[in-house]
Amino acid sequence: YTVGKNNILYKCGWSPFEGETFRHSIEKTFVNGNLVFDKGNVVESAPGEALTFNR
Repeated sequence: YTVGKNNILYKCGWSPFEGETFRHSIEKTFVNGNLVFDKGNVVESAPGEALTFNR
């Protein structure tokens, strides 16, 4: 799997890994327990949650 402009899904549109080749690729991504990416397709838009810390 080679990272390129045609397969970058970041909002910023670039990646420090552009042009790099990996032996593996991402099949599924979960955000807060929700499936948001499945085998090359964005399934659902799930915003992340703000981190909070108890001090």
